[in-house]
Amino acid sequence: MVQAANDLILGIDFHSEHAQLTYYHSAIREPVTMGLVPGKQLLPTALRMDAEGEWHFWEGEPELRQGEEKDRCRLSGIYERVERMEETAVAEGALSAEELLAVYFGQCLKLVKMLRKKNTRLHVMVTVRNLTESWSRLIVASLERNGIERKYIYVQDYMASFYYYSVSQKKELWSQDVALLEYEEEAMTGYVLHIDRSTKPAMASVRQVARQPVGDDMRGDRTDQEWAKEKDRLFFELLKKVFERRNVTVSYLMGDFYQKSWAERSIQFLCYRRHAFQGQNLYSKGACYAAMERAGLVVDRGILFCGGDMVTVNMGMEMRIRGKDTYYPLVTAGVNWYEAHHVCEFIPSGETEIRIISKPMSQGDTVTHLIPLRHLKNRPDRTLRLRMTLYFTAQNRCKIELEDMGFGGLFKSSGLQWERELIF
Repeated sequence: MVQAANDLILGIDFHSEHAQLTYYHSAIREPVTMGLVPGKQLLPTALRMDAEGEWHFWEGEPELRQGEEKDRCRLSGIYERVERMEETAVAEGALSAEELLAVYFGQCLKLVKMLRKKNTRLHVMVTVRNLTESWSRLIVASLERNGIERKYIYVQDYMASFYYYSVSQKKELWSQDVALLEYEEEAMTGYVLHIDRSTKPAMASVRQVARQPVGDDMRGDRTDQEWAKEKDRLFFELLKKVFERRNVTVSYLMGDFYQKSWAERSIQFLCYRRHAFQGQNLYSKGACYAAMERAGLVVDRGILFCGGDMVTVNMGMEMRIRGKDTYYPLVTAGVNWYEAHHVCEFIPSGETEIRIISKPMSQGDTVTHLIPLRHLKNRPDRTLRLRMTLYFTAQNRCKIELEDMGFGGLFKSSGLQWERELIF
């Protein structure tokens, strides 16, 4: 691992029921997950504003302590409020979803305030279960409100965090497939991380391979003893599907749902000639490890994670730079779509249309995409300066925006703009 004395790395797992924060800096060997008190890693997704107008995490205390003044407001369900993009009434005003999330992340950042020394670069990776364009935009904007530079803000989903956590452990633990066993929405779910080492770079992917509901509908009228035995059977059947025709070297059990008190047979099968670990902070640690890699603190493993958010095309333009014709890259395949963003300015030479080149990262032909510069009045050659902004709105959708910037004091901007959406 590469060390850097002035980097503080944070991984935040933001879940509907709780949040977690894991940090890393050069003074410690491995990332550490912290909470409000020692030994308690889960952060509440609730806030309160005290009588002085200061925000705090709210742990659901129903009664005031002796001599304590009444809070101005108490808010639960922060995740749901943000997800619904609703405006939240607070004390004497209201907060937008972005402002509320900024307040919440502000409380998370307070936990590491003592670690932020002068000239410290703060890198923050936030991981959520299902990453959408809306969540990506809100997370970035809310962290920018807390003074974090955009280039040090990263986002990813849970499966990416599972990958980064797995490959950051001892290599023998991920020499073959890796299993993740999770309990969510009254169902047990099994995922498998597989690394295809026949390619360069090696290609890693995670997919769901088994799911088993274990809610009240499945329990029916069974007694506690009968239900424990049935859950053990259902878990055993799920594990057989997860391990079927696979060489799984290690399994990670998320949360405290899986207990030896009822899963006796299943856990024996799970641990037979395999490693198994149980914990709660896999996603926040995975987010921290991913941010460490983004910050350049991890040696390149030669593996490309092919998540559902990965851009699969290389994009660029043919340009003349310093008198030499060359290929100018805009987006490189393998980055997540919410991080694929490029802004540049250039001066066309006689062209009436802009040509963007795309090529799939695997098999496929190179495609040239044309953007006509319609309604542009004639100007002398090389007196048009264009600004191009390229960004993705989904894994397979790219937006390209062009704007006439004028040409110094010779030609004012026409105000013309052109745009095109590409679907791959």
